[in-house]
Amino acid sequence: MTSQRVFFGWYVALAFSLMAFLSTGIRFAIGPFLKPMVADLGLDRGTFSLVIAVGLLVYGAFQPFVGRLIDRFGARTLVVAGALLMGASLVATGYVTRLWHLYLWFGVVSSIGLAATGPVVGSAVLSAWFARRRATALSVLGSASMAGMTLLVPATMWCVLTYGWRMTYVLFGVASVVLIVPLGVFFVRNTPEALGLTPDGLPAAPSAGPVALDRTDLADASRTRPFWQLALGLFTCGFSMSLLSAHGVPMLTDHGYHPMLASWTLGVLGGSSAAFGIVLGALSDRFGSRPMLAWLYASRALIFLGLFLVRDQPLVILVVAVLGGVSMAGTVAMSSALTAEIFGRLSVGSVFGTMFLVHQIGGGVGSWMSGALYETTGGYGAAFVVNSALLLAAAVLSITIDERRLVPQLVPVAGGR
Repeated sequence: MTSQRVFFGWYVALAFSLMAFLSTGIRFAIGPFLKPMVADLGLDRGTFSLVIAVGLLVYGAFQPFVGRLIDRFGARTLVVAGALLMGASLVATGYVTRLWHLYLWFGVVSSIGLAATGPVVGSAVLSAWFARRRATALSVLGSASMAGMTLLVPATMWCVLTYGWRMTYVLFGVASVVLIVPLGVFFVRNTPEALGLTPDGLPAAPSAGPVALDRTDLADASRTRPFWQLALGLFTCGFSMSLLSAHGVPMLTDHGYHPMLASWTLGVLGGSSAAFGIVLGALSDRFGSRPMLAWLYASRALIFLGLFLVRDQPLVILVVAVLGGVSMAGTVAMSSALTAEIFGRLSVGSVFGTMFLVHQIGGGVGSWMSGALYETTGGYGAAFVVNSALLLAAAVLSITIDERRLVPQLVPVAGGR
Protein backbone atom coordinates (compact mmCIF):
# COMPACT_ATOMS: atom_id res chain seq x y z
CA MET A 1 0.00 0.00 0.00
CA THR A 2 2.79 2.40 0.85
CA SER A 3 4.15 2.33 -2.71
CA GLN A 4 0.94 3.59 -4.29
CA ARG A 5 1.25 6.74 -6.35
CA VAL A 6 -2.15 7.92 -5.14
CA PHE A 7 -2.56 8.06 -1.38
CA PHE A 8 -5.42 5.74 -0.40
CA GLY A 9 -6.92 8.54 1.69
CA TRP A 10 -8.03 10.26 -1.52
CA TYR A 11 -10.04 7.17 -2.45
CA VAL A 12 -11.63 7.36 1.00
CA ALA A 13 -12.39 11.05 0.37
CA LEU A 14 -13.93 10.27 -3.02
CA ALA A 15 -16.09 7.50 -1.54
CA PHE A 16 -17.43 9.73 1.22
CA SER A 17 -17.98 12.57 -1.25
CA LEU A 18 -20.20 10.34 -3.39
CA MET A 19 -22.09 9.25 -0.27
CA ALA A 20 -22.51 12.86 0.87
CA PHE A 21 -23.72 13.86 -2.60
CA LEU A 22 -26.51 11.28 -2.41
CA SER A 23 -27.45 11.46 1.28
CA THR A 24 -27.36 15.27 1.52
CA GLY A 25 -29.20 15.62 -1.78
CA ILE A 26 -31.95 13.26 -0.62
CA ARG A 27 -32.22 15.07 2.72
CA PHE A 28 -32.68 18.47 1.07
CA ALA A 29 -34.80 17.34 -1.90
CA ILE A 30 -38.01 17.36 0.10
CA GLY A 31 -39.60 20.31 -1.73
CA PRO A 32 -40.71 18.41 -4.86
CA PHE A 33 -42.47 15.84 -2.65
CA LEU A 34 -44.48 18.28 -0.54
CA LYS A 35 -47.55 18.97 -2.70
CA PRO A 36 -48.12 15.45 -4.08
CA MET A 37 -47.60 13.80 -0.67
CA VAL A 38 -49.87 16.26 1.14
CA ALA A 39 -52.59 15.71 -1.47
CA ASP A 40 -52.22 11.92 -1.57
CA LEU A 41 -52.07 11.37 2.19
CA GLY A 42 -54.72 13.96 3.09
CA LEU A 43 -52.36 16.07 5.22
CA ASP A 44 -51.87 19.80 5.64
CA ARG A 45 -48.55 21.56 5.18
CA GLY A 46 -48.16 22.21 8.90
CA THR A 47 -48.38 18.52 9.72
CA PHE A 48 -45.99 17.61 6.93
CA SER A 49 -43.54 20.29 8.13
CA LEU A 50 -43.63 18.77 11.62
CA VAL A 51 -42.57 15.42 10.15
CA ILE A 52 -39.64 17.19 8.48
CA ALA A 53 -38.75 18.89 11.78
CA VAL A 54 -38.71 15.52 13.57
CA GLY A 55 -36.36 14.22 10.88
CA LEU A 56 -34.00 17.17 11.34
CA LEU A 57 -33.86 16.63 15.10
CA VAL A 58 -33.31 12.87 14.77
CA TYR A 59 -30.57 13.52 12.21
CA GLY A 60 -28.87 15.98 14.56
CA ALA A 61 -29.31 13.86 17.69
CA PHE A 62 -27.47 10.95 16.03
CA GLN A 63 -24.30 12.97 15.35
CA PRO A 64 -22.75 13.13 18.86
CA PHE A 65 -22.54 9.32 18.87
CA VAL A 66 -20.68 9.05 15.55
CA GLY A 67 -17.20 8.82 17.06
CA ARG A 68 -18.20 6.20 19.60
CA LEU A 69 -19.94 4.10 16.95
CA ILE A 70 -16.92 4.30 14.65
CA ASP A 71 -14.61 3.23 17.47
CA ARG A 72 -16.85 0.34 18.47
CA PHE A 73 -18.07 -1.03 15.14
CA GLY A 74 -15.79 0.57 12.54
CA ALA A 75 -16.65 3.20 9.95
CA ARG A 76 -17.17 0.58 7.25
CA THR A 77 -19.79 -1.29 9.30
CA LEU A 78 -21.51 1.99 10.22
CA VAL A 79 -21.72 3.18 6.61
CA VAL A 80 -22.95 -0.14 5.23
CA ALA A 81 -25.56 -0.53 7.97
CA GLY A 82 -26.65 3.08 7.43
CA ALA A 83 -27.02 2.54 3.68
CA LEU A 84 -29.14 -0.58 4.18
CA LEU A 85 -31.28 1.21 6.76
CA MET A 86 -31.67 4.25 4.51
CA GLY A 87 -32.53 2.13 1.48
CA ALA A 88 -35.15 0.08 3.31
CA SER A 89 -36.75 3.14 4.94
CA LEU A 90 -36.94 5.11 1.67
CA VAL A 91 -38.58 2.16 -0.09
CA ALA A 92 -41.00 1.87 2.84
CA THR A 93 -41.74 5.62 2.59
CA GLY A 94 -42.95 4.99 -0.95
CA TYR A 95 -45.66 2.71 0.46
CA VAL A 96 -46.88 4.75 3.46
CA THR A 97 -50.63 5.22 3.84
CA ARG A 98 -50.93 6.69 7.34
CA LEU A 99 -49.33 9.62 9.16
CA TRP A 100 -47.61 7.44 11.74
CA HIS A 101 -46.03 5.44 8.90
CA LEU A 102 -44.54 8.70 7.62
CA TYR A 103 -43.19 9.64 11.05
CA LEU A 104 -41.65 6.21 11.50
CA TRP A 105 -40.06 5.57 8.11
CA PHE A 106 -39.28 9.09 6.89
CA GLY A 107 -39.02 11.09 10.10
CA VAL A 108 -37.04 8.58 12.20
CA VAL A 109 -35.58 5.58 10.39
CA SER A 110 -34.47 7.28 7.17
CA SER A 111 -32.95 10.16 9.19
CA ILE A 112 -30.76 7.69 11.09
CA GLY A 113 -29.67 6.05 7.83
CA LEU A 114 -28.94 9.43 6.24
CA ALA A 115 -26.94 10.50 9.29
CA ALA A 116 -24.85 7.30 9.21
CA THR A 117 -23.82 8.01 5.61
CA GLY A 118 -23.67 11.81 5.79
CA PRO A 119 -20.95 14.48 6.03
CA VAL A 120 -20.29 14.20 9.79
CA VAL A 121 -19.24 10.56 9.50
CA GLY A 122 -17.13 11.50 6.49
CA SER A 123 -15.55 14.40 8.39
CA ALA A 124 -14.66 12.13 11.30
CA VAL A 125 -12.93 9.57 9.08
CA LEU A 126 -11.19 12.03 6.74
CA SER A 127 -9.81 14.01 9.67
CA ALA A 128 -8.01 10.83 10.75
CA TRP A 129 -6.64 10.24 7.23
CA PHE A 130 -5.30 13.74 6.59
CA ALA A 131 -3.26 16.31 8.48
CA ARG A 132 -1.38 18.60 6.06
CA ARG A 133 -4.14 18.43 3.42
CA ARG A 134 -7.03 18.05 5.85
CA ALA A 135 -8.91 21.22 4.88
CA THR A 136 -8.71 20.31 1.20
CA ALA A 137 -10.07 16.80 1.81
CA LEU A 138 -12.89 18.11 3.97
CA SER A 139 -13.72 20.78 1.40
CA VAL A 140 -14.09 18.10 -1.27
CA LEU A 141 -16.68 16.54 1.03
CA GLY A 142 -18.41 19.90 1.51
CA SER A 143 -18.48 20.58 -2.22
CA ALA A 144 -20.06 17.19 -2.86
CA SER A 145 -22.76 17.95 -0.29
CA MET A 146 -23.56 21.27 -1.96
CA ALA A 147 -23.60 19.60 -5.36
CA GLY A 148 -26.09 17.06 -4.06
CA MET A 149 -28.33 19.86 -2.80
CA THR A 150 -28.11 21.61 -6.17
CA LEU A 151 -28.43 18.73 -8.63
CA LEU A 152 -30.73 16.27 -6.89
CA VAL A 153 -33.55 18.78 -6.37
CA PRO A 154 -34.29 19.22 -10.11
CA ALA A 155 -33.61 15.50 -10.69
CA THR A 156 -36.11 14.68 -7.95
CA MET A 157 -38.71 16.98 -9.48
CA TRP A 158 -38.31 15.24 -12.85
CA CYS A 159 -38.72 11.82 -11.23
CA VAL A 160 -41.79 12.90 -9.27
CA LEU A 161 -43.42 14.33 -12.41
CA THR A 162 -42.46 11.28 -14.49
CA TYR A 163 -42.93 8.34 -12.07
CA GLY A 164 -44.83 9.80 -9.10
CA TRP A 165 -43.62 10.44 -5.57
CA ARG A 166 -43.98 6.85 -4.39
CA MET A 167 -41.86 5.30 -7.12
CA THR A 168 -39.31 8.10 -6.72
CA TYR A 169 -38.75 7.10 -3.10
CA VAL A 170 -38.42 3.46 -4.13
CA LEU A 171 -35.80 4.47 -6.72
CA PHE A 172 -33.95 6.53 -4.09
CA GLY A 173 -33.93 3.56 -1.72
CA VAL A 174 -32.56 1.14 -4.31
CA ALA A 175 -29.95 3.67 -5.49
CA SER A 176 -28.78 4.21 -1.90
CA VAL A 177 -27.98 0.54 -1.42
CA VAL A 178 -26.50 -0.05 -4.89
CA LEU A 179 -24.18 2.96 -4.72
CA ILE A 180 -23.21 3.30 -1.08
CA VAL A 181 -22.73 -0.31 0.07
CA PRO A 182 -19.89 -1.09 -2.40
CA LEU A 183 -18.18 2.22 -1.54
CA GLY A 184 -18.32 1.37 2.14
CA VAL A 185 -17.06 -2.19 1.69
CA PHE A 186 -14.12 -1.43 -0.61
CA PHE A 187 -12.94 2.05 0.36
CA VAL A 188 -13.92 3.01 3.91
CA ARG A 189 -11.39 2.42 6.69
CA ASN A 190 -11.19 4.17 10.07
CA THR A 191 -7.59 5.35 9.95
CA PRO A 192 -4.50 5.16 7.73
CA GLU A 193 -2.83 3.09 10.43
CA ALA A 194 -5.33 0.32 9.68
CA LEU A 195 -3.55 -0.13 6.31
CA GLY A 196 -0.05 0.48 7.61
CA LEU A 197 -0.06 4.09 6.39
CA THR A 198 0.29 7.50 8.02
CA PRO A 199 -1.84 10.66 7.64
CA ASP A 200 -1.33 12.23 4.18
CA GLY A 201 0.88 9.24 3.29
CA LEU A 202 3.91 11.02 4.72
CA PRO A 203 6.77 9.11 6.37
CA ALA A 204 6.23 8.57 10.08
CA ALA A 205 8.32 10.89 12.24
CA PRO A 206 10.87 9.16 14.49
CA SER A 207 9.59 8.86 18.03
CA ALA A 208 11.73 9.74 21.03
CA GLY A 209 9.29 8.34 23.56
CA PRO A 210 5.58 7.79 24.23
CA VAL A 211 3.44 9.40 21.55
CA ALA A 212 0.51 11.61 22.57
CA LEU A 213 -2.23 10.62 20.21
CA ASP A 214 -4.95 12.81 18.80
CA ARG A 215 -7.96 12.29 21.04
CA THR A 216 -9.81 14.52 23.51
CA ASP A 217 -12.73 13.33 25.57
CA LEU A 218 -16.02 15.08 24.71
CA ALA A 219 -16.57 16.10 28.34
CA ASP A 220 -13.15 17.79 28.41
CA ALA A 221 -13.66 19.43 25.01
CA SER A 222 -17.07 20.85 25.97
CA ARG A 223 -15.49 22.72 28.88
CA THR A 224 -13.24 24.75 26.59
CA ARG A 225 -13.85 28.09 24.90
CA PRO A 226 -12.93 26.93 21.36
CA PHE A 227 -15.63 24.23 21.52
CA TRP A 228 -18.37 26.79 22.12
CA GLN A 229 -16.90 29.31 19.69
CA LEU A 230 -17.07 26.70 16.94
CA ALA A 231 -20.48 25.38 18.05
CA LEU A 232 -22.10 28.83 18.21
CA GLY A 233 -20.65 29.63 14.81
CA LEU A 234 -22.26 26.47 13.47
CA PHE A 235 -25.55 27.54 15.06
CA THR A 236 -25.50 30.65 12.87
CA CYS A 237 -24.54 28.50 9.86
CA GLY A 238 -27.59 26.31 10.43
CA PHE A 239 -29.77 29.40 10.99
CA SER A 240 -28.66 30.99 7.70
CA MET A 241 -28.95 27.82 5.61
CA SER A 242 -32.43 27.12 6.95
CA LEU A 243 -33.50 30.71 6.27
CA LEU A 244 -32.27 30.39 2.71
CA SER A 245 -33.71 26.94 1.95
CA ALA A 246 -37.13 27.59 3.53
CA HIS A 247 -37.65 31.27 2.73
CA GLY A 248 -35.20 32.25 -0.02
CA VAL A 249 -37.50 31.59 -2.97
CA PRO A 250 -40.62 33.14 -1.33
CA MET A 251 -38.60 36.24 -0.43
CA LEU A 252 -37.32 36.67 -4.00
CA THR A 253 -40.79 36.18 -5.49
CA ASP A 254 -42.15 38.71 -3.00
CA HIS A 255 -39.64 41.13 -4.46
CA GLY A 256 -41.07 40.64 -7.94
CA TYR A 257 -38.73 38.01 -9.38
CA HIS A 258 -40.22 35.24 -11.49
CA PRO A 259 -40.45 31.92 -9.57
CA MET A 260 -38.12 30.21 -12.05
CA LEU A 261 -35.53 32.99 -11.68
CA ALA A 262 -35.83 32.72 -7.90
CA SER A 263 -35.22 28.97 -8.12
CA TRP A 264 -32.31 29.44 -10.49
CA THR A 265 -30.78 31.98 -8.09
CA LEU A 266 -30.56 29.36 -5.34
CA GLY A 267 -29.41 26.75 -7.85
CA VAL A 268 -26.60 29.01 -9.06
CA LEU A 269 -25.64 29.73 -5.47
CA GLY A 270 -25.41 26.00 -4.70
CA GLY A 271 -23.46 25.26 -7.88
CA SER A 272 -21.05 28.08 -7.14
CA SER A 273 -20.55 26.70 -3.63
CA ALA A 274 -19.62 23.29 -5.01
CA ALA A 275 -17.18 24.84 -7.48
CA PHE A 276 -15.42 27.06 -4.95
CA GLY A 277 -15.32 24.54 -2.10
CA ILE A 278 -12.07 22.81 -3.10
CA VAL A 279 -10.36 26.16 -3.74
CA LEU A 280 -11.33 27.28 -0.25
CA GLY A 281 -9.85 24.10 1.20
CA ALA A 282 -6.54 24.68 -0.56
CA LEU A 283 -6.46 28.28 0.69
CA SER A 284 -7.18 27.07 4.20
CA ASP A 285 -4.33 24.56 4.06
CA ARG A 286 -2.06 27.42 3.06
CA PHE A 287 -3.30 30.29 5.27
CA GLY A 288 -5.07 28.48 8.12
CA SER A 289 -8.65 27.43 8.84
CA ARG A 290 -9.35 30.08 11.49
CA PRO A 291 -9.03 33.22 9.32
CA MET A 292 -10.78 31.44 6.45
CA LEU A 293 -13.73 30.50 8.68
CA ALA A 294 -14.04 34.08 9.95
CA TRP A 295 -13.94 35.41 6.39
CA LEU A 296 -16.64 32.94 5.31
CA TYR A 297 -19.05 34.04 8.03
CA ALA A 298 -18.43 37.75 7.40
CA SER A 299 -18.82 37.45 3.63
CA ARG A 300 -22.00 35.38 4.02
CA ALA A 301 -23.50 38.19 6.14
CA LEU A 302 -22.95 40.62 3.26
CA ILE A 303 -24.25 38.19 0.63
CA PHE A 304 -27.51 37.66 2.52
CA LEU A 305 -28.03 41.41 2.74
CA GLY A 306 -27.37 41.60 -1.00
CA LEU A 307 -29.96 38.90 -1.73
CA PHE A 308 -32.53 40.88 0.24
CA LEU A 309 -31.67 44.40 -0.99
CA VAL A 310 -31.22 43.83 -4.75
CA ARG A 311 -34.59 44.42 -6.43
CA ASP A 312 -35.72 44.30 -10.08
CA GLN A 313 -32.23 43.43 -11.36
CA PRO A 314 -32.15 39.77 -12.47
CA LEU A 315 -28.56 39.86 -13.72
CA VAL A 316 -27.29 41.46 -10.53
CA ILE A 317 -29.09 38.97 -8.30
CA LEU A 318 -27.49 36.10 -10.24
CA VAL A 319 -24.06 37.73 -9.82
CA VAL A 320 -24.74 37.96 -6.07
CA ALA A 321 -25.60 34.25 -6.12
CA VAL A 322 -22.32 33.37 -7.85
CA LEU A 323 -20.35 35.41 -5.31
CA GLY A 324 -22.41 33.94 -2.50
CA GLY A 325 -21.25 30.47 -3.40
CA VAL A 326 -17.80 31.37 -2.10
CA SER A 327 -19.25 31.79 1.39
CA MET A 328 -21.54 28.75 1.54
CA ALA A 329 -19.48 25.59 1.08
CA GLY A 330 -16.67 26.07 3.57
CA THR A 331 -18.06 26.69 7.04
CA VAL A 332 -18.70 23.05 7.98
CA ALA A 333 -15.41 21.94 6.41
CA MET A 334 -13.37 24.65 8.16
CA SER A 335 -15.10 23.98 11.49
CA SER A 336 -14.38 20.26 11.31
CA ALA A 337 -10.77 20.97 10.30
CA LEU A 338 -10.33 23.25 13.31
CA THR A 339 -11.93 20.62 15.52
CA ALA A 340 -9.29 18.14 14.39
CA GLU A 341 -6.48 20.65 14.91
CA ILE A 342 -7.57 21.66 18.41
CA PHE A 343 -9.05 18.45 19.84
CA GLY A 344 -7.26 15.79 17.79
CA ARG A 345 -7.97 13.95 14.59
CA LEU A 346 -9.59 10.99 16.38
CA SER A 347 -12.03 13.23 18.27
CA VAL A 348 -13.90 14.69 15.31
CA GLY A 349 -16.69 12.11 15.41
CA SER A 350 -17.79 12.80 18.99
CA VAL A 351 -16.73 16.43 19.37
CA PHE A 352 -17.71 17.78 15.96
CA GLY A 353 -20.78 15.55 15.94
CA THR A 354 -21.99 17.32 19.08
CA MET A 355 -21.27 20.69 17.50
CA PHE A 356 -23.31 19.62 14.48
CA LEU A 357 -26.28 19.00 16.76
CA VAL A 358 -26.03 22.71 17.64
CA HIS A 359 -25.98 23.40 13.87
CA GLN A 360 -29.27 21.50 13.49
CA ILE A 361 -30.82 23.40 16.40
CA GLY A 362 -29.82 26.62 14.64
CA GLY A 363 -31.52 25.35 11.50
CA GLY A 364 -34.76 24.71 13.38
CA VAL A 365 -34.67 28.11 15.05
CA GLY A 366 -33.87 29.83 11.75
CA SER A 367 -36.77 28.26 9.91
CA TRP A 368 -39.28 28.94 12.70
CA MET A 369 -38.08 32.46 13.63
CA SER A 370 -37.94 33.65 10.02
CA GLY A 371 -41.54 32.61 9.49
CA ALA A 372 -42.63 34.20 12.78
CA LEU A 373 -40.87 37.49 11.96
CA TYR A 374 -42.50 37.48 8.53
CA GLU A 375 -45.96 37.09 10.07
CA THR A 376 -45.19 39.83 12.63
CA THR A 377 -43.62 42.42 10.33
CA GLY A 378 -45.13 41.54 6.95
CA GLY A 379 -41.76 40.94 5.29
CA TYR A 380 -38.41 39.21 5.54
CA GLY A 381 -36.31 42.28 6.35
CA ALA A 382 -36.11 41.61 10.10
CA ALA A 383 -35.17 37.96 9.55
CA PHE A 384 -32.35 38.84 7.14
CA VAL A 385 -31.02 41.57 9.46
CA VAL A 386 -31.00 39.17 12.43
CA ASN A 387 -29.30 36.55 10.26
CA SER A 388 -26.53 38.90 9.10
CA ALA A 389 -25.96 40.14 12.66
CA LEU A 390 -25.55 36.55 13.86
CA LEU A 391 -23.13 35.79 11.01
CA LEU A 392 -20.98 38.84 11.87
CA ALA A 393 -20.93 37.69 15.50
CA ALA A 394 -19.83 34.25 14.30
CA ALA A 395 -17.00 35.88 12.34
CA VAL A 396 -15.78 37.59 15.52
CA LEU A 397 -16.03 34.35 17.48
CA SER A 398 -14.08 32.51 14.78
CA ILE A 399 -11.20 34.96 14.44
CA THR A 400 -10.62 34.84 18.22
CA ILE A 401 -10.41 31.02 18.46
CA ASP A 402 -7.25 29.73 20.12
CA GLU A 403 -5.94 27.15 17.65
CA ARG A 404 -3.38 25.65 20.00
CA ARG A 405 -3.77 21.91 20.44
CA LEU A 406 -5.27 20.78 23.73
CA VAL A 407 -3.00 18.45 25.68
CA PRO A 408 -4.08 15.04 24.32
CA GLN A 409 -4.68 11.91 26.33
CA LEU A 410 -2.33 8.98 25.98
CA VAL A 411 -4.67 6.42 24.44
CA PRO A 412 -4.07 3.61 21.95
CA VAL A 413 -5.07 4.08 18.35
CA ALA A 414 -8.17 2.10 17.47
CA GLY A 415 -7.54 -0.21 14.54
CA GLY A 416 -9.75 0.48 11.54
CA ARG A 417 -12.14 -1.99 10.00
